Amino acid sequence: MTIDNSVRWVRRVTLAVALIMIAWASSVVLGQPVTAWFAASATIWMALLLIAALWQLRGSFLAIAALALATAVVSRLFSILRLHPPANLAGLRPDDLDLLVATGPGVPGFELLGWVLGALVLAQFILRAASGAAAAESRDSSLNVAALTFIRIYVGLMFVPHFGSHVLGGPFQFKIYTLYFASLGLQMPAMQVLLAGSVELISAIGLVLGLFTRPVALLASVYLLLSMLWGGHFHIGYVWALPDGGYEFGVFWAVMIAVFAVVGGGPLSVDSSIRQSASQGRSPWLRTVGLLSV
Repeated sequence: MTIDNSVRWVRRVTLAVALIMIAWASSVVLGQPVTAWFAASATIWMALLLIAALWQLRGSFLAIAALALATAVVSRLFSILRLHPPANLAGLRPDDLDLLVATGPGVPGFELLGWVLGALVLAQFILRAASGAAAAESRDSSLNVAALTFIRIYVGLMFVPHFGSHVLGGPFQFKIYTLYFASLGLQMPAMQVLLAGSVELISAIGLVLGLFTRPVALLASVYLLLSMLWGGHFHIGYVWALPDGGYEFGVFWAVMIAVFAVVGGGPLSVDSSIRQSASQGRSPWLRTVGLLSV
């Protein structure tokens, strides 16, 4: 079986699994006591998952990136969903509050389905990159582009668990994080949760799709460093395994993202598509956006 045939087979299986995930998630939204907040955010991302799953049949790298983002968000939302949250949160420590919304319990089996769909998306990316490298004049150059694209998508997806709980998960998750932020001594904790979730959402979309990559990467890096500062991690020490976590992980993540503030989104990004359209003079608006994405 050739690489191209393998890619076509994986695309079809990916679409089938995505449809199963959407059907399962829809049955939960329609048949379980979820809040209107959760139902609205889940429905939006299920629609995006369907669009991306159909789009990836054309083999676009951007479609694969969009599918990875939508898969991660839908999987996260239903993997941490609490259909019957505890009525009383009194007496819980900050770490206990965080664990309530960071670890589940979610819909049994949904996380596994998310990993299966994620693995198919990764396989499709690898096969697509291998196919492109085989057809390119410079194999090393093509592989370097694919590697940078993979890293950019991966660091963008790392924001999903955070904004998924902060701003998409519903009132219970939002209340938990408001209490958690208040325990850190932050002023106006509800606004801080909303701000943090918004920055994380913008960072995920910008990095995964390569949209306004440089300013988004700068924003994400600064945000992570400030999070380490306000969370007291610089006072704990370097190693993340220390009690309450040192600043090792956050700074590493910030540095990795800062690379894209320098190099941009690369050829396999929305920024690149916008610049190509702008250079052909298709639209004054695209020329303006193209300048912003440089």
